[in-house]
Amino acid sequence: MVKVKWLSLVGLLLVLLVSGCGQKSETSKEGEATSDIAKVSIKNGTYITSDGKENTDEDALLALNVSVTNDSKDTLYVDQADFALYDSNNEKVSDENVYDETDNFKRLDAADLPKGKSTTGFIVFRVAKDQKYELHFKPKMVEKTKDIVLKVNAKDYKDNQEEIKDALNAYIQTVFFDKENPKYKSLVSNNASQDKKQVESVFKDIATNEFGDMSQEELKHVYHEFKSANANKGSVELKIDSAFPENATVKVTPKVLLFDNMDEEIKKLGKQFVDDNKGKYSSTYEAQKAFVEYAIKHAGDVFDNTTPESTGDDYSINLKKEGDKWKIDTVKSSDNYDYEYFMKAMSGSSY
Repeated sequence: MVKVKWLSLVGLLLVLLVSGCGQKSETSKEGEATSDIAKVSIKNGTYITSDGKENTDEDALLALNVSVTNDSKDTLYVDQADFALYDSNNEKVSDENVYDETDNFKRLDAADLPKGKSTTGFIVFRVAKDQKYELHFKPKMVEKTKDIVLKVNAKDYKDNQEEIKDALNAYIQTVFFDKENPKYKSLVSNNASQDKKQVESVFKDIATNEFGDMSQEELKHVYHEFKSANANKGSVELKIDSAFPENATVKVTPKVLLFDNMDEEIKKLGKQFVDDNKGKYSSTYEAQKAFVEYAIKHAGDVFDNTTPESTGDDYSINLKKEGDKWKIDTVKSSDNYDYEYFMKAMSGSSY
């Protein structure tokens, strides 16, 4: 076998010598291949998500971070069109134009490379996760050059979709539903105590609009009852909208308790209050004041008997990679207004 290989190499060199082509065949090692024109390597790769289309085993976006170094004597023009991916049936795989609005995902840009200079960036293909492929590089601006070929095993690359969902779910369960989630510590970098205070402040504004001014003790009681009922009955649906190596956006559809849906339960509570207190109050003002206190005391009954519903909206929640964890963006800004609306929805507001 060794002799056959040597003979094939020598034969190719003789053909090149006779033809006057002057181009050497590519040499390769795992993750890297070279010729007398360029050195090409796959630095790393990962599965990404774009335009709300989540990956499946049969249909996934693979982003390969490639590097090209000019090993020729002349300036080498390189762009994405110089690359092609082929499956095991020698069928060309479609490349995808994927962009990240945060500009953290650097695609391979067109570049004029002087001798010895390199360029690096991602190229994206739609693949099946269990298949093997060949990545071909052939500069279109160079005549009579062979393809540089790299092996690509789609099984070797990680898809962060489920990890991102797990991180956001752990955050929601911990911060909004006040449940312990074992994945929070390993996947989420947010300060849970700090974010809980932010959510409680939002709830206070909404609850005050419903009940009127409350003492700290009353607010604490109502919030505890609301969180408890929401944790028992509420839920969220998560769908990846985009996922890149350093950031992600997840569409969250909550199904939770909404104050607008509590009217019937409040009427029942009011009827019970009247039945229990006939003739007790000499003025409407006293009766109204007493009912508010009664409603605060029995808020848990109203919450427990209310069916969770969706606001009819989904909310785009942004995450950013911090080391091995994900940080949920809670900062109020024009780029992150959905988080504010999400906090309100999770606190019982329909708007």
